[in-house]
Amino acid sequence: MNASPPDLSTSLPRNPLLERGLSFLARYPALLPTLSLAFGIGSFVLVQRGESMARMMAFIALIGWPWLLLEDLIGGWLSRHSRGRLPPATARFLTQQVQQELLYFSLPFLFIAMNWVPEQMAFVALAGGLALAATLDPLYWHRIAPNASLSLAFHAACSFVAALSILPIAVHLPVEQALPIAFATTAVILLASLPRTVVPALDLRAASTDPLRWRQRLRRFAMPLALATVLALAWFGRAAIPPAGLWVRDARITTAMDGHEPGPAITSVDAATLVSADASLSAFVAVRAPQGLSQAVVFEWVHNGLVVDRIPAQIDGGREAGFRTYSRKQHFGLAPQGKWRVDLRTPQGQLIARRSFEVR
Repeated sequence: MNASPPDLSTSLPRNPLLERGLSFLARYPALLPTLSLAFGIGSFVLVQRGESMARMMAFIALIGWPWLLLEDLIGGWLSRHSRGRLPPATARFLTQQVQQELLYFSLPFLFIAMNWVPEQMAFVALAGGLALAATLDPLYWHRIAPNASLSLAFHAACSFVAALSILPIAVHLPVEQALPIAFATTAVILLASLPRTVVPALDLRAASTDPLRWRQRLRRFAMPLALATVLALAWFGRAAIPPAGLWVRDARITTAMDGHEPGPAITSVDAATLVSADASLSAFVAVRAPQGLSQAVVFEWVHNGLVVDRIPAQIDGGREAGFRTYSRKQHFGLAPQGKWRVDLRTPQGQLIARRSFEVR
């Protein structure tokens, strides 16, 4: 943040108010990222309290999301209708601010939904890296924004992260519906960017033997193809994406349930206690979700790495202490010894909670 973006105010002699605003932002480049992060944290706190203001804040963030889909169209429109008073870099500057807002809004929801497993930690770290890159002007303006292919990748990633967090909160979409929409909108960005990335590479009128020119053309082709490949692979690795909007208040394996009140948590149990016909173990969870959200979940009982039972359940949002539900397993077979775990997942496979125990 020690270097400001290109001066956008030099072309605005007839708009002193906008000129002063841009100059102020140039003097304090850390202001907008700080406000964006505070906006995200405030939204998260309100969502957990179930207040209607939280949904309004999510809608504010949602308004910025279509900009990422329509940046080229809106940027061109601004440039044409301002009659030269708004330079082309204005759209890029606004895009940077929208990206900061959406990323910093999403980070608290992703972090609190994250399980401490390597793949989800890596995803949240990637989202944090995107937010940092959008904040560091020397990196953003001199490395990312001028490069059409790199800008495309950054753009698509920001839209994907934003959709994951905003849709469950703003429009109460279940996570398993928000996830395909996030993939679909990222694909739309890839298609909409083809005229900016691939078409220039097809222009062979100025055929040249310059190796640098041909390498640039190959890079223009390679980035959309690489992004499409990453998108397809990410769908199969979607378990690594934290279910933003869901927050596990309690999760445990227990031998006793009194209604929806769990007994003490256990981490190990003797095999002899599971042989009788009436023996059972319960996996209890209390999951906080935004008010108005109804979320399907699946309990997966896993024995030595193999899924032996899948039991569906439902979570309704709005309860301060979290919506409580549990899965009870009674039949452990003749050889239950080994390592067990119970995963709570969305229907698309995203991990919400995991608890492990051992049968000795």
